[in-house]
Parts: sequence; structure tokens; C-alpha cells
Amino acid sequence: MIYLEKIYAWCTQHWRWLIFALVSLIAYLAGRKNAKNLWQQAELARKHYKAEAAAIEKAHADKSKKIKLAVSKAAKEIKQAEKKKTISIDRLEKEKQEKIKKLLKDQSKIDQSLKDSGINEV
Repeated sequence: MIYLEKIYAWCTQHWRWLIFALVSLIAYLAGRKNAKNLWQQAELARKHYKAEAAAIEKAHADKSKKIKLAVSKAAKEIKQAEKKKTISIDRLEKEKQEKIKKLLKDQSKIDQSLKDSGINEV
């Protein structure tokens, strides 16, 4: 019984300390629960960031691959066009040489071709 009286006397003398300890305990327990929620939110944000970063990297890789394919396709088409051009130029040169040879063989054709081009007399 004396022990309970001593405890009561101590509590009445140090009631501020008891209130402070009780408030601290409540704040700790509430903060611990809130900290757990904040930790979960941070983990979720980190996972979302990693997924977004992976998606960005994949999109960049796909874009680079498409650009490389487009460049190689364009280079191939340019080579084909240049090849067609050289073939056409060679064919036209041959035709030109053949027509010149035919014109040189016949004098009347030379005169006619000069008239066709607008030259009447030489």
C-alpha cells in the first residue's frame, strides 16, 4: 500500500513528464504507421520510375533501329537510281553515236537534220 502511495505522490509531482512521455509514445506509434505508408509509397514510385525508364530506353532503341533501317533503305535506293541513270546514259550515248554514224553516211539526211534544227544554210 505504501508503494502505491509513493507512486501516486511521484505522479502528482511529475505530471508534466508523464504527459510528455504519453504524447511522445502516441506520436511514435502514429509516426511509425505513417512512415510505413510513406515507405510503401516510395517503393511504388521507385518501381514506377524503373518501368518508365525501361519504356523510354526501349522506345529509343526502337527509334534508332527504325532510323538505321530507313537510312540503309534510302542508300540502297540511291544506288539503284544511280545504276539506272548510268545505264540510261550509256544507252543514250550509244543511240547518239549510231544516229551520228547514220547521218554521216548519207549527205541528204545531214541537210534534213540541219533544216529540222532550224539551220537552213551552211
